[in-house]
Amino acid sequence: MFDLAVSDAEPAAARERHGDIRGVLVPHFTGRKMQRLADRVAAMVDEQIDVVLAAGPQADLHNDFSLPLSFRILCDLVGVPDPDGFLALLLSAGEVDAEHTAAAALDELYAYLRELARRKRSTPGDDLASTLCEVIRDDADVSGLLALASFSFLVTPSNLSAGLALLAGHPGQRDRVRADPRLLDTAVEEVLRVGRVAETCVPRYAAEDIAVADVVIRAGDLVLCDHYSTGFDDLVFTDPECFDVGRRPNPHPAFSYGMSHCIGAPLARVELRAAYAALLKRMPDLRLTVPFTEIPMLGTELGDQVGGSIARLPMTW
Repeated sequence: MFDLAVSDAEPAAARERHGDIRGVLVPHFTGRKMQRLADRVAAMVDEQIDVVLAAGPQADLHNDFSLPLSFRILCDLVGVPDPDGFLALLLSAGEVDAEHTAAAALDELYAYLRELARRKRSTPGDDLASTLCEVIRDDADVSGLLALASFSFLVTPSNLSAGLALLAGHPGQRDRVRADPRLLDTAVEEVLRVGRVAETCVPRYAAEDIAVADVVIRAGDLVLCDHYSTGFDDLVFTDPECFDVGRRPNPHPAFSYGMSHCIGAPLARVELRAAYAALLKRMPDLRLTVPFTEIPMLGTELGDQVGGSIARLPMTW
């Protein structure tokens, strides 16, 4: 069995389990494999834009575009036949609410994924669930890895929406990308650097003494690491508060680093690039209908959720 909940108080065991999990998942998220998905992703992007345009000329592009698109892509990758039902299960299991029974929601999600694994063993397809079933015998282990990959993807819709808000809120930068599509790659990296949508201070415990400048963090000390803050370090970034779609170099840590580097980073980049390219082409005058600082966020109107998120993104074109 893969133990997906090893405590940070057991650093050696946590590193071993973490390595085991990455060893199984990483081969399915390589940049080369994700680029082969690019045409499928582009087609899904255009289909979702068609839906938005048909209902326009105003829309909530988070719930009408970013969320459904991201979860269609996730479900296509995983091999889930019911994107809407799986999205509801995943969002329910990720909620943080005093009246919500998280354990029951998680049980329902894992039961769904175990049944998915059982079906993939008898009728495999070209998807992550089928591939994991080939190398892992226990359906519970497969469901745990699929849940881990899926929860990690919860942040992607907010990154996508944050980028739309940034481009719409900086029309000069938006027009630079429209005029020169070669800037799409650097624009995606800049969105990842500055597109913070929630607090990111995840608690960690130091496994050994660490010296940072003139401060020594002792083994066992609690550390709250905000990895987004390093994207605004003026020792690394010139004018870090400026949103610059052509910024080079851009060594942001949005996908973390080393053994914690986000496995799904290549897929996230493919999705963001395809979405921005298509939207800027088909909705060239995309703009917010509320001030940038008044974009509704989860926790203010819809309840809290693991990972935090934009609640709505009212836009027109």
